[in-house]
Amino acid sequence: MTATANWTTAQGTPPRPAPITAPLARLPRRRRWGLFALGMVLVALGAIVTYLLVVTAGVTRPYLAVAHDVPYGSAIGAGDLTVVNVNPAPGLSPIPASERDQVIGQHAAADLFAGTLLTRAQVTDLTIPAPGEQLVGIELKPGQLPARTLRPGDAVILVIVPPSSLAGVPDSQPSGTSRPSTIPATVEGSAPPQTNGNVRVDVAVSQSDGPTVASMAAAGRVVIVVTTRR
Repeated sequence: MTATANWTTAQGTPPRPAPITAPLARLPRRRRWGLFALGMVLVALGAIVTYLLVVTAGVTRPYLAVAHDVPYGSAIGAGDLTVVNVNPAPGLSPIPASERDQVIGQHAAADLFAGTLLTRAQVTDLTIPAPGEQLVGIELKPGQLPARTLRPGDAVILVIVPPSSLAGVPDSQPSGTSRPSTIPATVEGSAPPQTNGNVRVDVAVSQSDGPTVASMAAAGRVVIVVTTRR
């Protein structure tokens, strides 16, 4: 009787027990099948690329290389070429060894150095000097050419200066304000400076200008002006 009295209120009715909150069940996660499939595709592509890199890493192909130094403008002979096996690489476009016969007899469009791969830009079928041109050698003092070394293929202008400008002899013709004569030319080669500082340069000029350039060069009246460097 005492226990029953303790659970009764003043009105004589027992209190209602507090409601028990049921735990919330976890909502099922939505699976993003699109992202899952994309991830699988990327993994597969990565595996394929890796496989191709491993397989092709050891694949080499025969290409032409330079066996001996070939100066600019010289004809390329069979002994100037050799065959090397290298891996193809992006940006590298050497000439395949199968085109060896087509390269022999062509001319070097630039100085070719032994041990380097041969590219199409380094060969030309044009003779140097070209038809209609003449090759003239000029010996110049240090003040008659730029300080930078001339390179084969440089486009230059040969300025014919009055004799008084170099020899100190007054010119009988007015030349102070007159425009000097100029002759376009192309540098075909240059030698190292001599003991006296003079430099010998070979230039290609038109046949009509060849005798004039040779005469003016012998008199020391030629100054080289570079217009376009190779």
